[in-house]
Amino acid sequence: MSGSSGGRSIFHERDGELWCEGVPLSRIADEVGTPCYVYSETAVRQRYETFSAAFAGLDSRVFYSVKANHNLALLRVIRELGAGADVVSVGELYRVQLSGFQGSDIVFGGVGKRVDELEAALSAEVLIINVESEGELRRLNDVAAAGSTRAPVAIRVNPGVEPDTHAYTQTGHYRTKFGVALEDAADLYDLAAGLEHVEPVGIDAHIGSQILTAAPYREAIFRLADLARRVLKTGVGLRYFDIGGGYGLEQHGDAEFDLATLAEPLGEVSSELGLTCLLEPGRWLVAPAGVLLATVLYTKRLGDRLYYVTDTGSNDFLRPSYYDAYHPIEPARGRSGSTVADIVGPICETGDFLGRERSIPPLREGDLIAVGYAGAYGFVMSSNYNSRPRAAEVVVRGDAFRVVRRRETLEDLVTGELLRDEQ
Repeated sequence: MSGSSGGRSIFHERDGELWCEGVPLSRIADEVGTPCYVYSETAVRQRYETFSAAFAGLDSRVFYSVKANHNLALLRVIRELGAGADVVSVGELYRVQLSGFQGSDIVFGGVGKRVDELEAALSAEVLIINVESEGELRRLNDVAAAGSTRAPVAIRVNPGVEPDTHAYTQTGHYRTKFGVALEDAADLYDLAAGLEHVEPVGIDAHIGSQILTAAPYREAIFRLADLARRVLKTGVGLRYFDIGGGYGLEQHGDAEFDLATLAEPLGEVSSELGLTCLLEPGRWLVAPAGVLLATVLYTKRLGDRLYYVTDTGSNDFLRPSYYDAYHPIEPARGRSGSTVADIVGPICETGDFLGRERSIPPLREGDLIAVGYAGAYGFVMSSNYNSRPRAAEVVVRGDAFRVVRRRETLEDLVTGELLRDEQ
């Protein structure tokens, strides 16, 4: 389904079966059960090396977007590769600290940070706190004052750019909740420069996700560069230029985002302004490195519609339902022929599906399927809806695999709940 290793695909067919690196997916399903997320460590490493090489000529640093996949085992791998971490909550901060990231490795973003989260970011001595409103800037100043410290700040600027992507993943125009309007940003930098307990050190933007062309990035970069020139002239010592993430993947006939088309304008800005460029890939790094394994429970027809009902659905993998996202689906053991079917889950919602009207070999009850590009926004968006325990997670390296998150039990579902006579 994706990646390559020594000329062989990371997810590849051998002896009539799908394998991940040197392990047949059927073996993982037999030993761990389904539903189960399977990640290739080799694919993550390769993706990171490819990404880093594309920006090797720039004064730049990679900060992995933790919201894409926050499994501790993968975070450790990404830390070993030299990346920093982009976090958006105190929970993500906790995870990356457990995984070995230090304060200078961490950028703390998010549109709605609580006081305790600002306190945690300051305590961790993160590299930058991205603020998204005047109210947040003033509150951060107060929190820093109470702690007798000074907060390193970047303002997330909304550049008014609208890329061609799903409406829910557009974050750079004014009909979203994110950032500060471009025309208001200079005044906010002036305010920050006058506050005693914040230090403006960067400028930040993130315009969306699954963006396949460079044009919206170029527009955002040059708008932010104009703002940075204005701010630098006031004597504010900016050091970082953060363009966020959102680089699109090859799926369903799309061409993968050409990273070189982003490196060129970033290089111009970095060289002219003397700023270090920060890049925040998430899905680009880990989505192709993962699949979701599921078992076909039943086959059924309603009129002229064929359904394959599986043991995983929108509680485990929300993207198809939430974004109408396309993910390739294949039988994990060889099947011949072709039919058109809806691959659906067990959740009591009409919107519970993995794929609709898909061309797929005819499946039988008990067949194992693999949903591709599931390494990002899969488990992290899963829930216990319908009181279903969440899936296991597995990492493959070479010819071995290990469970890196055990499957939840029924007892896990009620952990933290109290019956009245226990209160």
